[in-house]
Amino acid sequence: MTTEYDTKNILFWDELADIHSGVSDYDLSHFNPNKHTLRDIELGLLGDIVGKKVLHLQCHVGFDSFALEILGAEVTAIDYSSSAIEIANRIKGAFNLKTNFHCANVCELSSLELGEFDVIFTSYGVLVWLEDLRGWANSISTHLKKDGQFFIVDEHPFARVFSNPNIDNVKFNSGYLHTYGMGALPFKANYRYSYASEDKELEHQEQYVWSHSISEIINSLVNAGLNVTDFSEYEKTFYRAFSDLVINDDNWWVFEDGSHSIPLTFSLSATKRG
Repeated sequence: MTTEYDTKNILFWDELADIHSGVSDYDLSHFNPNKHTLRDIELGLLGDIVGKKVLHLQCHVGFDSFALEILGAEVTAIDYSSSAIEIANRIKGAFNLKTNFHCANVCELSSLELGEFDVIFTSYGVLVWLEDLRGWANSISTHLKKDGQFFIVDEHPFARVFSNPNIDNVKFNSGYLHTYGMGALPFKANYRYSYASEDKELEHQEQYVWSHSISEIINSLVNAGLNVTDFSEYEKTFYRAFSDLVINDDNWWVFEDGSHSIPLTFSLSATKRG
């Protein structure tokens, strides 16, 4: 069921998709799926996926969906932004790719009759937009084959404790503490610019995000019938979460000279129990 929060967030993500198709870090006009690759963390998690059926959740404009296809997988990708899916299909047509895209909420996939997958994958800035992790985990379990694998790489919830959702690109401040795992109600955020572009101020600045603790993430998956096989944390992240982060040679954002030591990103692997 689409909530009032979802409605606001979809407007926000539709606008982001349109911005990212123009002047942005996505550089869509020069995108080549044969040159775009996944990052080292997810490549290490996924391993060999040649011939495997992969479901990519919250795919945005499909860059990583196409990277999964290039690695040899049969890919189905989901996002609730119709603008993002439209752009993804435009890229698909331009490069004669095969990934199947669907516009849908990740918690409401049953009507699509997608079947089961060998691998379900999701990454980077996904969990804060989900109200119901129990429904999310159940959807994953429903669409995962017995002994199938689930992988997620995302911003570490602990890092968000030090962020301010009402200020773009705030400097890291250990004295500022936002909430951690706040429960059912979302927090209203008002970011003025896309994380990938400061070229245009957003029209739809009202967004709602949820703070999920690590225990909530893990327990939702375990209660849905998955065994967590690995949990790892990293002092690097995929976007400039704080203004005092710098980008390193491997294209990760890190604290310069190791000035702070907090987990910025986590990864989790899980297998569906028989």
